[in-house]
Amino acid sequence: MPWLPVRLTSLKQCQAQFGELGKLRLLHLVRRRISILNGHTIGHDVVADRAHRYGYRLYSSVKQQHWSATLMKLLRYILASLCLTLTAAAGWIEDTEDGTVIHVKVFALPDPAANDSYSRAQGQSIKEFVRRFPELFAQKYRDTYKADPATYGDHNWDNVSIEMHRFSGIQVEGVETTLLSIAGDIAPDVLYVNFRQSSSYIEQEFLYPLDEYVDQMTEEQKDFRINKKIWPVIKRVGPGSSEEQVWAVPYGGALGKVILYNRQLFDESKIPYPDNNWTWEELFDICKKLTDPANGVYGIQLGKGIHESWYWVTFLWSAGGDCMTYDRETDEWSCVFDSDAAVKALDFYTQLTTEHWTDKLGKKRYGYAYKEDDASVKWDRDQIGMRFSYIDEKLLTTINPDKIGLVPVPFGPERDVEVDGKIVKQRMRGAELNSRMMGLYAGIEDRVIRDAAWEYMFWYDSKDAMGIMVKIMVEGGLGRYINPKYLKMFGYDAILRLSNPAWLEAFEIAIETGMPEPYGRNSNIAYDLMTHPIREAEELGLKGKLPTDSEERYNVLKGLLKKAVARANRDMLGKIPPQEMQKRRTISGLVLAMIVITFVMVFWWIKRIFTAPEVAGGKQERWGFRRYRMAYVMLIPAVLTIFVWQYWPLARGSIMAFQDYKVTGGSEWVGLDNFAEVLWSVDWWKSVWNAARYGFLIIALTFLPPIILAILLQESPYFSLIFRTIYYLPAVITSLVVILLWKLFYEPSEKGVLNRILMSVPAWGYILLALILLGVALAFARRLMYHESYKLATVYTLAGLLLFYSCSSLAGPIFAVADATFVDYIKMILNEPVAWFWKLGATLEEPNRWLKDRDTAMIACVIPMVWAGMGPGCLIYLAALKGISDDFYESGDIDGATFIDKILFIVFPILRPLVIINFIGAFIGAWYGASGNILVMTAGGANTEVADLHIFFKAFTHMRFGPATAMAWLLGFMLIGFTVYNLRILSRLEFKTTGDKG
Repeated sequence: MPWLPVRLTSLKQCQAQFGELGKLRLLHLVRRRISILNGHTIGHDVVADRAHRYGYRLYSSVKQQHWSATLMKLLRYILASLCLTLTAAAGWIEDTEDGTVIHVKVFALPDPAANDSYSRAQGQSIKEFVRRFPELFAQKYRDTYKADPATYGDHNWDNVSIEMHRFSGIQVEGVETTLLSIAGDIAPDVLYVNFRQSSSYIEQEFLYPLDEYVDQMTEEQKDFRINKKIWPVIKRVGPGSSEEQVWAVPYGGALGKVILYNRQLFDESKIPYPDNNWTWEELFDICKKLTDPANGVYGIQLGKGIHESWYWVTFLWSAGGDCMTYDRETDEWSCVFDSDAAVKALDFYTQLTTEHWTDKLGKKRYGYAYKEDDASVKWDRDQIGMRFSYIDEKLLTTINPDKIGLVPVPFGPERDVEVDGKIVKQRMRGAELNSRMMGLYAGIEDRVIRDAAWEYMFWYDSKDAMGIMVKIMVEGGLGRYINPKYLKMFGYDAILRLSNPAWLEAFEIAIETGMPEPYGRNSNIAYDLMTHPIREAEELGLKGKLPTDSEERYNVLKGLLKKAVARANRDMLGKIPPQEMQKRRTISGLVLAMIVITFVMVFWWIKRIFTAPEVAGGKQERWGFRRYRMAYVMLIPAVLTIFVWQYWPLARGSIMAFQDYKVTGGSEWVGLDNFAEVLWSVDWWKSVWNAARYGFLIIALTFLPPIILAILLQESPYFSLIFRTIYYLPAVITSLVVILLWKLFYEPSEKGVLNRILMSVPAWGYILLALILLGVALAFARRLMYHESYKLATVYTLAGLLLFYSCSSLAGPIFAVADATFVDYIKMILNEPVAWFWKLGATLEEPNRWLKDRDTAMIACVIPMVWAGMGPGCLIYLAALKGISDDFYESGDIDGATFIDKILFIVFPILRPLVIINFIGAFIGAWYGASGNILVMTAGGANTEVADLHIFFKAFTHMRFGPATAMAWLLGFMLIGFTVYNLRILSRLEFKTTGDKG
């Protein structure tokens, strides 16, 4: 780091140069940050000197320009702030008067404000580690560090202490938070690792191998901490090595998946409690008996979103299937969740969620599971019968045994198994085996911090730490929930009689029959990819399109799984034949050349568009630096800001499109492989089509309504205050509140706000509204025809027909007849006209599944944007309308212009420049700004994954930055033509003030 000076200065010098505020910032920094130079830790004096030297040099150069004293103080503070914020943010070493303090940052620490027994036990355990660390350090490390100051630094190793710090960072649903911290170079020293993440973390070289530390552990210590079934997860071959290495260590013991059940609901329905030998059939029967949607009661809680398959894999394993398999000879993983067992599991899961039935009130219902976001609330309200949960090896559970029961997952279907040469019928149970794990961040440069971080990891789940936690939990009344073997181990035999033996038996069954959560190559996206066939099967089931014939149903589900496995092998494992890959590279090279040529031509065209025409007979001034020097000086900050934050990241990031990019470094050049992958990705082009659908809806529903609202507020003297209040309300509340509010409106039951409204409107109401909209559009078309604007008249006519179809289709389910064609409808209307006439007064019988149904999910994501954007959007147009002179309207009245004529030939022409500018922003925003809205509403489900959300997932969930960058370039290539065309229009516009209306 060449910017670090050699000379050290003091805090007093820093204070003298930067003032008291600079000193306070420096003191705050000293407590948290440190710079590292060639393995040596540099304390706060170096940071102060760095700020002092660079701030002073720049200050001196500026002073020569005779700036004012006020500006000088501001500049000095800014320079000091910038210098002080450039230090590292993970662990550091601090030299104090009392000795050396090693600061270690970990992914999580117990909340000191929490007063529950478990949190207090964790907190006390960590306090004990901090208290014991000086003695531990003296025994294991002091002499070694003192003997090698070149490696460990020249510090006071005779008096060492440690301070633990909790990592804090942004949390984004569907995104690995650790990845964001690593990308920002602020990762904690101790990382949280789970099974799914482990392979990607190892391949991306996020983790430091732990063999040198684990080898120091005794066999007793290893057995105490590491379940034998977890060793394949934590010990495997890493990048650039042929030998297995240990990459993480578990903590908290093994976790097994079980099912919790609500005793109260079972008692009310007079259903016997499930035992350890229950089966799928019993689970299904219990769900049917418990479910009562009219009272908000459901049989089982399942999930939705990109990780829904977490619930499904238990059924997959219980049916005898698996997610991934590993071939040790070839060191290759394969996805195999398309087996016959997987078909059985998917069929059973789909029946649980979509089976059609009729309740006591005669209403049609679907499935017996509850999958909405407020499922935990309904569980607490005793409105859900069963749910999946983990049981902990150390602290088995903290449920109230009088209210909640616990049982292993049920046995799967019978299958033929060969035993002693005979085929017998057997059932198997496939619970999930999991564990929380810790790993050392590979980016730790200082060996001292790495050793201290390991000691924390070792202590956290050691026998001594467990003894402290057991003591505090027993004293806090949690003794009955602790695994009996630990009560025996630490001398609490008197508490054993309070333990529930059924819990221990359930845990042992869960661990014995547990299958490790997917931990193969790139398995951090395994749940995402396995969720796709579940969603597709659910959509078919809800619409009644799944065949009832067992063989046909098998073929449909098998096809969905095969398609998902092919996608998983391609996206997760990159299995593409060499010949096919070569063909893709060739075509992608041609496409890339076309992109480069297009961009060059586009920039040349832009330059030509915005270059003033030559003036005959005179010399044209091009840049005019001398004449407009002050203007250029004022533009410098803006240009630099755009360059630094827009163009430089664009240029730097473009390199990633040709790399197998790794956040921690060591990226490999792959040439055109990323573009080749993207061009042949069906999912990418599907997301592009979804983005086009979303863009059309955004333009149709959020771009035009503000114009209409502005005209109504301008022209109509009635209800203007009400309109202003209703439509401007979203501007004074946060967008998150708007989204959550509409998610409540979209509740898929008949209790949802929108469903309650729509289910109370008769069919003739929808048809009448459709006719009104069609009439308005035809009225505009008629006036355009009168003025011989035939093309625009055609557009308005088509728009009116589209509005009529969209609105009247809301009444479609009222008249729908299964498998009926258009001809069948005509025949039925002619044969039974009276019956069909009475249907006009009927209402919807079933609620809409807004965010689950692919027919309504996309428009359901757009509707909140309509309400949120109309108020602020109409203000711009309303201001423009206020600037239109009354002379125009008076002239129109004299010429006999109607209200529609004034809108078409006075208002729209004057607003045209403003409309074009807003249209460009709305169109580009619809393509690049959809991800946040879609992510919150559907997370890409129900065929709503748009292009920018697909890029987001590819980069920050799949951790494949190269293909994501290639996608971004292709998306930009698609939109640049549109942008240039509109810039050409803007270059021809002349902007003037509207003047005084009076």
